[in-house]
Amino acid sequence: MSQSRRRLLEYLVVIVIAVVATYGLITVVSPRSAATTQASIFDDIIARGVLRAGIPIGGLPVASRDASGAIVGFVPDMAAEMAKALGVTLEIVDTPGPDRIPFLQAGKIDFSVGTITLERAKAVGFTKIWAVDGTASAVLTDGTVKSYDDLAGKRIVVVTGATGDLVATKLYPGNEIQRVDLASTAIQAVLSGQADIVFDDNSALNLAAAESGKLTVLAAVSTEPSGLMVPIGDQKWTNWLNYFLDDFYSSGVSTCGCGAELFKKWFGAEPLPMNFSY
Repeated sequence: MSQSRRRLLEYLVVIVIAVVATYGLITVVSPRSAATTQASIFDDIIARGVLRAGIPIGGLPVASRDASGAIVGFVPDMAAEMAKALGVTLEIVDTPGPDRIPFLQAGKIDFSVGTITLERAKAVGFTKIWAVDGTASAVLTDGTVKSYDDLAGKRIVVVTGATGDLVATKLYPGNEIQRVDLASTAIQAVLSGQADIVFDDNSALNLAAAESGKLTVLAAVSTEPSGLMVPIGDQKWTNWLNYFLDDFYSSGVSTCGCGAELFKKWFGAEPLPMNFSY
């Protein structure tokens, strides 16, 4: 073999090896290949035919049990419309506040609800806002606490890990703080004299005050946006939920379009603007 032909053959071998190596590298690290293999909860829901809604059944307006044991409230109604739009069956998983993030991370539920915070966003993803509420407090009308100035040495009760817990812990670190799993339990602690004040969602406390006739709700200490909580990084499922919220609250092209009407029914007020301003 001539020297020139030998060199040509060597060049061809080098080129073939380089092409094979490059193709193999692209196959391994290509972002497109990685993205296409990532499963979405959306696909799981369609495949199993069931939407698992992780809902805290701790009191209205979010969710509660009526006299017959049926689960009622705004979030169950919203979840039912969501399942209808997906063409699947709704399964409500009773998910106390402290269990929302662990249940999502363990794959036990497909979504839950909660105030959007930067700390929570380290562990879960959020959709756009579905409600704007706030943290307030409630006390016995005939009790010794009349304002926040009276809280020195008083017993506070909150729902573990809820926004009321975060707010009360920050504002009153020197107080005794009892932590429970349900908002209804926290409210009952004040009604029974086991605590002096409860910090929780403004809407829930106002409904409880109207029902009991024994509570006074103090001014809200914060205004907070609430989103649907989903496993972090699942953009396909997050996108679908965002499209659902738009339709549910406005156009009604694919849903009942009755979000605002249901909000007024359960919250007893018009929904605040969903474009939350910090």
